[in-house]
Amino acid sequence: MIGSLLGNRYEIISQLGGGGMALVYKARDTLLNRPVTVKVLRPEYTGDEEFVARFRREAQAVAKLSHPNIVSVYDVGQERDTHYIVMEYIEGRNLKQIIKENGKLPVHQAIDIASQICIGLQDAHEHGIVHRDIKPHNILVTDNGRVKVTDFGIAQMISSVTVTDSGTIVGSVHYFSPEQAKGGVTGAKSDIYSAGVVLYEMVTGKVPFEGETPIAVALKHIQESPLPPSKINAQVSPELERVILRAMEKDVTMRYMSAGDMARDLRRLTTGGGPDDTRVMDADEFATRVLSGPVIITKDMPFDEENEYRKRKKKKMRPMAKVFLVAVVLGLLAGAVYGAFLGLNSYLNVPDVRVPDVKNKPLEEAKIILEKNQLDYNPQLRNDPTVPNGNVISQDPFAGSTVKQNTKIVLIVSNGPKYVQVPNVVKKEKAAAEVDIGNAGFDVSHSEEFSNEVPAGSVISQTPSGGSDAVEGSTVKLVISKGAEPKPTTVPNLVGLTREAAEAALKDAGLVLNPQAAEKESTDFPQGLVISQNPAADVQLNQGDTVSIVLSAGPGPKAKMVQVDVPIPDDGMIHTVKIVVTDVTGTRVALGPEEHNSGERFTTLINYYNKGKIQVYLDEKLVREELVN
Repeated sequence: MIGSLLGNRYEIISQLGGGGMALVYKARDTLLNRPVTVKVLRPEYTGDEEFVARFRREAQAVAKLSHPNIVSVYDVGQERDTHYIVMEYIEGRNLKQIIKENGKLPVHQAIDIASQICIGLQDAHEHGIVHRDIKPHNILVTDNGRVKVTDFGIAQMISSVTVTDSGTIVGSVHYFSPEQAKGGVTGAKSDIYSAGVVLYEMVTGKVPFEGETPIAVALKHIQESPLPPSKINAQVSPELERVILRAMEKDVTMRYMSAGDMARDLRRLTTGGGPDDTRVMDADEFATRVLSGPVIITKDMPFDEENEYRKRKKKKMRPMAKVFLVAVVLGLLAGAVYGAFLGLNSYLNVPDVRVPDVKNKPLEEAKIILEKNQLDYNPQLRNDPTVPNGNVISQDPFAGSTVKQNTKIVLIVSNGPKYVQVPNVVKKEKAAAEVDIGNAGFDVSHSEEFSNEVPAGSVISQTPSGGSDAVEGSTVKLVISKGAEPKPTTVPNLVGLTREAAEAALKDAGLVLNPQAAEKESTDFPQGLVISQNPAADVQLNQGDTVSIVLSAGPGPKAKMVQVDVPIPDDGMIHTVKIVVTDVTGTRVALGPEEHNSGERFTTLINYYNKGKIQVYLDEKLVREELVN
């Protein structure tokens, strides 16, 4: 495969790796002169319609996406039995390699990587695509820290049923969601669970569940709770641990509503805040309470003389006084116990209320509704480009849940969109431009145009313009140069030329020779010469297009011989004779120039191949031309 050309465009350079379904190569896009990644379906699966269909679904799924945290798909094709996908080439390593080299990662780095994974997943989910195989092996990290989610090999539309493929569970068992392990219907929240497992592994250096067999690991995802990551790595804060364990909730309703919500909580951890939609209980909400009551003095209390004196004095009291004292003490004790019971009973029997739905309502209106339901509230501001300023974005606990009266309901309230400055990326390379825009907090989309001024792969223009202010999270549109617009050119005749001569002729015409030249036996052309070409000579193409050739593998034509007679003028002068042959081997001087005497009749035998043309020159002037077969 190395050195071959797929689709007359993608030159395979080296193998990068491979998975169960496909081999992955680094290649060069000869049209745009840029590196690309080419995924080729393994030969043993090309005859399996199911594998081919699944392979094509990968391209169809990812081709819908254009996001800086997702590897872009450029092209998909088939050449004979070879099925391939052309993707963005990423300089960097996968996350599994990074974890193996470093063990657990610094917490701030793990949070940054996880938030970028979640941002990419959010874009995929919004386009109706579930990855279903999130694991460190499918997360690429560039040298400058940009995260790219790749290998949507088993991605499917959210609306489709994704229980199993051919009766087998798909995915990677250490990163399974419980519903995947059960073979159930999977959705976007399965990706959130797997992202939580990846984050767990980044901060601890190990996966949450291990077992001797894949089934054993899958059962642990269903039945067991993970060891809190802070027990393995003391650097994991309670806030980060809550994010990880919430993402890994076995009950899908208890996980994050979206990957975007998880990303926002992770980003807040790096800015000093806590998760905004994770309820944090007051420190004494479930603390042990001490109920006041009688103090019982036991026989084990320390001995002292004064205490012993009081005991001896009590023994001398009249029997009636003893009875009275006992009655008083018992009465006080009964009253204290009864009072304590009433206090405890009143504490434990606070009425339950159902939490009303106040999402999307103005804060003042939400407060009134909560107060009417005898609930307290705790408003927290957050920028949001979609919810009007002052309206409730989300609430915790959620609407319809049952809580005690006077419970505080956390309200996340919109502070309107946040405006940030758009970086200027005009004339930067596409990959660098996307990194700058992503780091500034924007999404990115792009289109392509020809440009005579801006090199291929660089930014021609952007909207909004650099230096202007725009809503954080909005999309910056880039126009990427495809290079100079190709000019039409005519394909030269390559038949009979050597490979080197054919390549030079194509280069002069602005065309490219397909490096993967075929060979065919021929008795008409000597070994190594072009016997046919595609497209044919005189066809109109665009500069930069590729032309393929077929070379003769021999044995080639047998030499033929013709007798050439050259009469020399009888004028008393010396004359020069030269004979030129043009045949399938090209044009060559077969004789001379050599001198002959006046009046001489010169005869010679000339070799040629297949058929050709004999030209006789006398004193460098063409005097005779003859076609030979």
